[in-house]
Amino acid sequence: MTLPPVLRLVVRNFASNFDAISVAVRFGQPAVTIVVLGTMFSAYISGQVTGTSSYTAFLVPGMIAFQMVSGGVVSGNLFWLDRRWAMVEQIFSGPFLRSEYLAGLVLTTLLFSMLGVGLMILVAVPLIGLPALSPLALASVLATVGLGGIFFAGLLIALGTRLRSANAYFSIQSFLQLFLIFLSTVYYPVRAGKTPWLLADVVQANPLSFAADAIRAAFSGTLNGTVALGLGVLGLLAALSFGAAVWGFRTMNLGPIQ
Repeated sequence: MTLPPVLRLVVRNFASNFDAISVAVRFGQPAVTIVVLGTMFSAYISGQVTGTSSYTAFLVPGMIAFQMVSGGVVSGNLFWLDRRWAMVEQIFSGPFLRSEYLAGLVLTTLLFSMLGVGLMILVAVPLIGLPALSPLALASVLATVGLGGIFFAGLLIALGTRLRSANAYFSIQSFLQLFLIFLSTVYYPVRAGKTPWLLADVVQANPLSFAADAIRAAFSGTLNGTVALGLGVLGLLAALSFGAAVWGFRTMNLGPIQ
């Protein structure tokens, strides 16, 4: 049985990104971060500071939220390398539509992100135990990461349709990735009166902060306005970035790039 075109592209995307080294780096780094930082900082950062039972319990939802960035990077880089090696032209000249290629990238983002979420939870189980997530809480976690993944993938793909320099693309991608994770609540909380107001505003406006805070609320069983706000913001950003990616595909000039 022949797979539908979108699934064939997803299989191809996974095959090109699932070598041993890529898997070890992509999923190993967040896992090691949980183990190392969770072990080292739990002895120094109390639960009163983070608002959780331990620093590890604070860090794990943040690293789960970070999987939205990891999934977006996979698809963004894959698209750029396809352009760099003229694979986009070959795919479009075959039995694939532009919409199918873009859908394959988005589905690849979602699958990589969900795989990362599962792995982060498995790594965290020996450290903080298995969180008692209700079906609604689990759905909110997956929706948060999924919408965040679509946002970041769409943003990188849209950039990839406009930029024709590898140096420019990977420099911007690295900056965005570092900006999102370090100026967010993934590693540390924002405390009123303790964090400078300008820095606090930047951190709170970060989409990754919305994702991390929403997932923490789901883990703690406090599904409230924080989760609804996070999903709303990420949903709006995902729609905007995906629309930008669609527009970029429609207006993209094919041909060699640097």
